[in-house]
Amino acid sequence: MNRLRILAVSLMFLIGFPLVPTVSAAPVPFPDMSNSWFRYRESVQYLRDRNAISGYPDGTFKPSSTVNRAEFLKLVFRAKGAPEPVSGDCFVDVKESDWFAPFVCAAKRRGIIEGYPTASGSVFKPGQPVVFAEAIKMALAAYGKDVTTAAPGEKWYEPYALDLDRTGILWRHSYLPWEPLSRERAADLIARFLHVEEERIDPSRSTGCGKPLPPQPSSVSVNGVDRTFYLTVPGNYRSSELTPLIIAFHGRTNSNEELRAYIGLDKNAPGFFIAYPTAIRSPSGTFSWSGSNGNAADVSFFDALVESIADKYCIDMDRIFVAGHSLGAWMSNSVACLRGGVVRASGTVAGDSVIADCTGPSAALLINNPHDALSPFAAAERTRNTRLKENGCELTSELVQPDALKCQLYKNCDGGNTVMWCPHELDKDPRGVLYPHNWPREAAPTIVKFFEGMR
Repeated sequence: MNRLRILAVSLMFLIGFPLVPTVSAAPVPFPDMSNSWFRYRESVQYLRDRNAISGYPDGTFKPSSTVNRAEFLKLVFRAKGAPEPVSGDCFVDVKESDWFAPFVCAAKRRGIIEGYPTASGSVFKPGQPVVFAEAIKMALAAYGKDVTTAAPGEKWYEPYALDLDRTGILWRHSYLPWEPLSRERAADLIARFLHVEEERIDPSRSTGCGKPLPPQPSSVSVNGVDRTFYLTVPGNYRSSELTPLIIAFHGRTNSNEELRAYIGLDKNAPGFFIAYPTAIRSPSGTFSWSGSNGNAADVSFFDALVESIADKYCIDMDRIFVAGHSLGAWMSNSVACLRGGVVRASGTVAGDSVIADCTGPSAALLINNPHDALSPFAAAERTRNTRLKENGCELTSELVQPDALKCQLYKNCDGGNTVMWCPHELDKDPRGVLYPHNWPREAAPTIVKFFEGMR
């Protein structure tokens, strides 16, 4: 099966079929959250246990649906405790009989919200989707945070984002301020506030922090199947210190063991955990990342792998990276898009992605040879353009090192989610054989340096 057909089959499984629930330690608070990021599931369960959140009458939660302004205020107040009683109307479009009136009017009295002026009076727009910038402003005000106003020329929401960065509640790189907030991310945001403000828990720390060094794992159960991987543990690892994690995906014709041998990440990234998962092997001996036996997409494998490692070791949950070559690059780019806001950055060689609607921002380093017949250059350019759009980057770039890869860095990407594009022309492999699809020797140190710059 050629590479294009492999990608077509992979896309069919990635988009056309629902993901099968993964065996996971994290709770599944609602049946339609079985495929949500495990940290989001934990947050929803945490708020459900506090009676701050509930599902729909049919038992679902609709995790990807957007939250409106009234719903978000209800979540804020319910998470903190019962709202104050209300009397009268507080906005033109908020009546005392409305279910959301107690939350909205209490928020107005406390100075959490102001409303929009109109000729007939101030309105709240309760049914309007809330965006991240509005949500973090409301949440900070609800917790009594006195945030300074923006400086001249500064976007109005940056002081609020800076406060979240300072406290470690939610790092600026993990969201786009103008994007609507989904229900699962709204729950995660409020759970983070509660963990930090009330329990003094650092959301960046995984559950493995402080645990004794375990026997090195080599498999994880996904959809009832044991999936294997190799794991490189940093030689200077300490269970009290946050350590970043790279998930490195191999290609169609090389195994994860072979990738580990030639990719050079172990040598160039001694301070990282590096996991090398094994793809599904076909009868012909080649590999597929989305499964050729009817299983769900391997994004579930990624989720389970990160969760398992994070439960055993002290992982920095805000510095999770993906890397890959060839079909593994395609998988890395796809995971970074489907887990936008979770994956800090991707670093790939000779691969594209067909996913165009990401769930959040993620920095990207894309290395592709224009002469590579196995990884069409036009497709790689489309992937670059998708990431530029998703990360809110300007379309101007500057040349950066290394010269051999002809790298360009795009400027002023939102939240520091930079995009680096390297259309190199190193056509020969390390043996001197003509092979434009090769992994250049400069790739690993460039990717690691890019990852190290992501804070």
